[in-house]
Amino acid sequence: MFYKMALETIVEHGLVSLGIPFSGPILESLCLYVTELTKWNERINLVGFKDVKSIVLELLYDAFFLYGYVKESESILDMGSGSGILAIPLKILNKETKVFSIDKTLKKIQFQRHIQRTLKLDNFFPIHVRIESLEPINVQSLVVKAFGSVTDILTKGIGHIRKGGHAFLLKGKTQEPENVDGFTLEEIIPYALPDSVKARTLFVYRKH
Repeated sequence: MFYKMALETIVEHGLVSLGIPFSGPILESLCLYVTELTKWNERINLVGFKDVKSIVLELLYDAFFLYGYVKESESILDMGSGSGILAIPLKILNKETKVFSIDKTLKKIQFQRHIQRTLKLDNFFPIHVRIESLEPINVQSLVVKAFGSVTDILTKGIGHIRKGGHAFLLKGKTQEPENVDGFTLEEIIPYALPDSVKARTLFVYRKH
C-alpha cells in the first residue's frame, strides 16, 4: 500500500506541476504502466533506471512535458520508442490520439504490447521494425527521445510526417540544432523537469 501511495504521489505531482488535467483512471493507468515497467525491468533490461522514483522523475515527466506540445495532435509516431516511455503516457493522457510506437528491439515491443492489452489501449500500435523498413505512416507529429543525432532523426523520420507536420526532439542541454533539408527549425525550448536541475532542450521542427 505504501508503494502504491508513494507512486501515485510522485506521478500526480508531475501532472499537477506541468498543468495537465487528469482523472482517477488516467492516474491509475500511468501508475500501472510504471509498476509493470519496473517489474519487467528486473528480468529484462528495458530502461537504465532501476528504481521507481528515477523512472518517474527522469522518464515519465519528460512525456508529461512533451504532452503540452502534442496534446492536439490526431496522430503521433514515437520513433525508437524503447519501452514506450513517450508513446504510452501520451496515449493514456489522450485516448483520442492515434499513436504508432516503433522500435527495432522485440522485447521492448513485447512489453508495450503487454501494456496495450492490460490497459486496453485502442488506436495504439506497437510495431517491431526498423524505421528504415517502415512504410510511410503520414502522422501529424513525430516524437523522439534518445535516437541519435538531429540529422539522423529527421532524415529517417521525414517520410512519415505529413506536410506541415512537426517533429519534437527531446535533447540534452549541450545538443546543438542542425539544419536538415525539408524542415524548418521553429523553436528551441530550454526546460527543466519538476524536482530536477538537469537542463534539457526541446527542438521543434516543421516539415515544409
